[in-house]
Amino acid sequence: MTGYLPDHPFLYDKLTGLELLRFVGSLYGLGAADAARRAAGLLEEFGLARMAGELTETLSHGMRQRLALAAALVHRPRVLVLDEPMVGLDPEGTLELRRLLRRLATDGATIFLSTHSLAVAEELCSRIGIIDRGRLVALGTLEELRARAQGDGGPDPASLEAVFLDIVSAADGDETP
Repeated sequence: MTGYLPDHPFLYDKLTGLELLRFVGSLYGLGAADAARRAAGLLEEFGLARMAGELTETLSHGMRQRLALAAALVHRPRVLVLDEPMVGLDPEGTLELRRLLRRLATDGATIFLSTHSLAVAEELCSRIGIIDRGRLVALGTLEELRARAQGDGGPDPASLEAVFLDIVSAADGDETP
């Protein structure tokens, strides 16, 4: 199964956090007891347990983001698609999310992470795709992308940002009018 977290997640404002997670669990075929257990565990893991009974409309943006991520995980997906998952999270929430993503990947989950934060991609991703104006212009490990960007035999670019800029610049030169 696949879990998905869009960049602007929709939450049912008139449901509590607990109700939302139980509802999403039921959509994925979890039984009521399993959905309730899973929801309680995720609320605890994401630091939302004390707000489990509050309507989602009352939650801060960061809390809503955490709840939406919990909903994407409630059914234990093996593939996870995340679009800018760190938007709205405080530094502690961002650190916790990075740890969670590493743990999920270590446990065998496949994670597709869309982000404009190249430092996050550099830290977390084993393979990186660079998209420029809707076109995939490069795909590989950071080392492979560095080798491609290095083309002239010079030293490795210092960061994914340098690699990105070099590859996108080269791709722009390949454009035909």
